Amino acid sequence: MEEFKSLENLLSPDERNTFWSVLDEESGEMRSISLEAIYQSIADVSLDAVVPEDVRSQFNVAKNLAAYSWYCYPFHQVCEMKAYSTVEYALKQRLKHHWPFPKLIKKSISWGLIKDIGFCHLKKPLDESSTEYSKSLIEIMPGLRNGLAHGGTTLHPGSISTLRFCADFINQLYRNEINKPSREIKEWHGGSTKA
Repeated sequence: MEEFKSLENLLSPDERNTFWSVLDEESGEMRSISLEAIYQSIADVSLDAVVPEDVRSQFNVAKNLAAYSWYCYPFHQVCEMKAYSTVEYALKQRLKHHWPFPKLIKKSISWGLIKDIGFCHLKKPLDESSTEYSKSLIEIMPGLRNGLAHGGTTLHPGSISTLRFCADFINQLYRNEINKPSREIKEWHGGSTKA
């Protein structure tokens, strides 16, 4: 059971962080995770200057939550929730619509803003126009966000990976020019909805 930390233990590392190690690529040895290493990994994730300040501000809230997960392990999932909600906010700002999250993702892909090549975790080389992976996000991202929003007890240290992914998504939104196709597919999620 999660407990409310006592004041004297408030700044003590959450012991669950000690269960994880990372591979030192230079020496080939495993080493314990440290606050400094976590902080540097988070600091390396950034949004481009072209991304509006209000979006960058909300993303920084997610980054701070990831850093504080050192002291409170469940903040990993709170960070992920904030990161996904920042993606949705960025989509609404960029597309100037308040469609449901899946439709926002679909439109960002069909309007040329999101492409597979813009995700750092995908193996290169990729076709410049490929969107096969991106299209899978129409269901995956809302599913992940909803799983966090609707409650659960699953904990994992995935906040930094989620931050990297969300940064790639948001940066693409603002790096790429909107290129609406002359004729869009009118259906999404099996229903026929006006685009």
